[in-house]
Amino acid sequence: MDTAVDRIELFILSCKLPETIGNAARFFDRRETLFVRITTRGGAVGWGETWAMAAPAAALIQTVLGPALLGEDVRHPRKTWRKLSRFIVNDRRGLTHMAISALDMAVWDACARSAGVPLADKLGGALRERLSCYVSGPFLKPGADPYAHYGADIDGYLAQGFRTIKIRAGIGSGADAKLVAETRAQIGDGIGLMVDLNEAGDVAQALDFSHRAADADLIWLEEPILHDDMPGWKRIAAGTGMALAGGESLYGLPGFRDALCAGLFAVAQPDLALCGGLTEGLRIATLAEAFNVPIAPHVWGGAINFNASLHYAATLPNRTRPGNRFPFFEYDASFNPLRSAFAECPLDDDGLVAVPTGPGLGIEITEAQLAPFLSARHELR
Repeated sequence: MDTAVDRIELFILSCKLPETIGNAARFFDRRETLFVRITTRGGAVGWGETWAMAAPAAALIQTVLGPALLGEDVRHPRKTWRKLSRFIVNDRRGLTHMAISALDMAVWDACARSAGVPLADKLGGALRERLSCYVSGPFLKPGADPYAHYGADIDGYLAQGFRTIKIRAGIGSGADAKLVAETRAQIGDGIGLMVDLNEAGDVAQALDFSHRAADADLIWLEEPILHDDMPGWKRIAAGTGMALAGGESLYGLPGFRDALCAGLFAVAQPDLALCGGLTEGLRIATLAEAFNVPIAPHVWGGAINFNASLHYAATLPNRTRPGNRFPFFEYDASFNPLRSAFAECPLDDDGLVAVPTGPGLGIEITEAQLAPFLSARHELR
């Protein structure tokens, strides 16, 4: 089979949400992502995704990265990534990494599909068949009390079988601490709990919250301040006893190098659709392992990033922190047809999610499935 890339197709997908939701930093009423399909001369297909800036990433692939990928052999994803990484010049931590992420993911998928094996096999082999996961929610809603619906949503998560919950907070340390106390009382001591501030606070707010919520037994406090405010992260790390998690907005190995060398993260959270793809995600995981820091991949966007992250997490080494075993998998349970229209990944009776076993990502995507969400399409031959 000829495994050289012959065609690249870009699908910008969008869907309206039934209601506005968000976090302490921003609200949104729509989801958008970019799916990328590559096809080899021999007919093997691979899918990739990047979700943060779909249209600009598509333009960069059309004009720069796509032409460089055409003709490359999907059997050698790391070699291909090196070629694409030459275009990371002035934009060293941003859009170029996002666009490369989608292409790299697609190359890995095509590599595994052409060999007829699951993606995890090509990444080094799965260490587990099922993953511990946490539900990522609830989200804030506009109004006088952005947390008013949390109790009902959390009851729904527990009914679905989730045994670990990450709530969004960040409107103020007093209100946030009250929310955490109420949530802990609702779920009891046997359910794991994290809090995500989504970069909405400052150092004083984060430290105040961590002291007010010190008895809540949080697994981690996520992104308390802007991801690139390293002096602020250092002050929080030194001033709180809580484990800090972050990294979803860091791009490339050097971003994680700086954070890990500074001792900022107790848990590192690369997003494969942003950080540079699976190739860079594997390097970040190796670096984190050298610092004995567990990985809990950040998972957002659609079905492709979801499934790629399942395979990735399946290959990560076991790490234990008090009462918890990593890797944890982030499961967004909110309304998201950009995932659910293409793949359903239910929890089993133990509250775990299974790693797909089919070739490549383990999902098949048709153009009929894409059609209801398609806002733009482009092709390179």
